[in-house]
Amino acid sequence: MRPAPWRTTRRPTSTARPRARRATPPGSAPSSSSGWTTAKTHFAAIKDAFDTKPLTVDCSCKKSYYAYVYPNQPYKIYVCSAFWSAPMTGTDSKGGTLIHEMSHFTAVAGTDDHVYGQSGAKSLAISNPTNALDNADNHEYFAENTPFLQ
Repeated sequence: MRPAPWRTTRRPTSTARPRARRATPPGSAPSSSSGWTTAKTHFAAIKDAFDTKPLTVDCSCKKSYYAYVYPNQPYKIYVCSAFWSAPMTGTDSKGGTLIHEMSHFTAVAGTDDHVYGQSGAKSLAISNPTNALDNADNHEYFAENTPFLQ
């Protein structure tokens, strides 16, 4: 089942319609060379989008979640109230949120939100590496925590 036409970063605290979050979590690796190829392709596309595409960050959202995008409307990220209290870098950061959202665009990596949070992302990488490569939180945590911080 495909998610709603827009996605949010992290589970919304309200009952709003948005859905949100693909890569491997800290300390985990794709289980095959094709998994590594997919992950590298996704991160190259994410970097290219930030470096060369006309990115718009819309700050008008007042909802309680972090951010959302419309996957078929690339390069416009809507940031919401929770985004502003996140740290700039590190786990669950502003930077990680932007990577998470950028990964959702079909023109970039087309990720989904199979699970949220570090525990969910790590479990997904173990139980279903294919879905982990399609989960935006896995991309976020890999980017935020690589190299792995002990």
